[in-house]
Amino acid sequence: MSTPLLSIVTVVRNAESVLPETIESVCKQKFRNFEYVVVDGASTDGTLHLINQHKDSITTFLSEPDKGIYDAMNKAIDLAKGEWIYFLNAGDNLMDGDTLEKVFAHAHQEYDLLYGKVRTKNEPTGVNYEFGRELTLKSFYHNIPISHQGVFFRKSMFAQLGKYNLNYRILADQEWMVRFFKQSHYRALHLKQVIAEYETVGFSYTNRLKSLKETVRYGKEHFPVHITLLNYLYYPFMVIKVRLIALLKSTGLFKVYRRWRFSA
Repeated sequence: MSTPLLSIVTVVRNAESVLPETIESVCKQKFRNFEYVVVDGASTDGTLHLINQHKDSITTFLSEPDKGIYDAMNKAIDLAKGEWIYFLNAGDNLMDGDTLEKVFAHAHQEYDLLYGKVRTKNEPTGVNYEFGRELTLKSFYHNIPISHQGVFFRKSMFAQLGKYNLNYRILADQEWMVRFFKQSHYRALHLKQVIAEYETVGFSYTNRLKSLKETVRYGKEHFPVHITLLNYLYYPFMVIKVRLIALLKSTGLFKVYRRWRFSA
C-alpha cells in the first residue's frame, strides 16, 4: 500500500450508540487517499462488536486500556502513516461526503496546519451553531477558540512540537495549539468551510470548571505574564459564569446565551 496523504483517527471507549454515525461519515467520503485508524480504550459495551462489523473499512485497529482521550490520541499518532492527521472521535462526524475532497483539492505543501469551522450538534437549545475564526496566539489568551474536529495536522509537527501533554486531561488539544501558534515560522491555513459536527452534550458542568483551571495553567506556561495575571483575576468571574449557565439551562435565556456565545 502506498503512503496515504491523510490518516483519519477515531478514538473511542464505550460509545456503541454514537460510533456508527462517525464511521459512516468517514466511509462516504469521495476523497479516498486516506487510512482509517481506530483506537479503542478497552470498551466493555458493544463497541468492539460494532468495530468488527466495519473491519473492512478500518486500516489499523488497537484496543487496550489507556489514560484518557489524549493518551489514545497519542497512540494513534504513533500508528498513523499519513502525511496529515485528522481526529474525528466517536460521536463526531464529517460534514458531508465532499468535505475531504474540498480540503485536499490543493496540495497545501507550504502549510503545517489546516483548520476550518465546526458545527455543534444536539444543542440543548435545539439550535446548532458554527464557529472557527482565523486564529493567532492571542486568540487563546482568554478563550477556547477551536475544536480539534476542525483541524488537520501535518504529522511532522508532532515530532517537532511533541504530542499531547497528558497533564492536561481536558484541554491538551488547546495547549498543543498554543505551542504551535507560539512559533512564528510555522504556517497555518484557515479554511472557510465547515469540516465537522461535534457533540456538545457530553461536556459536563464539572468538566467546564476543570477546563477553566487548565486554561489558567497553560496560560502560565505559555503566555506573557500580564495575560496570566489577567486570567487569574478573571478566573473567579468565570466560575460564577459557569454556575449561572448551569442555572440558565432550564430557562429560555440559555438559548439567548448560546446565540450570543457563537456570534461574539
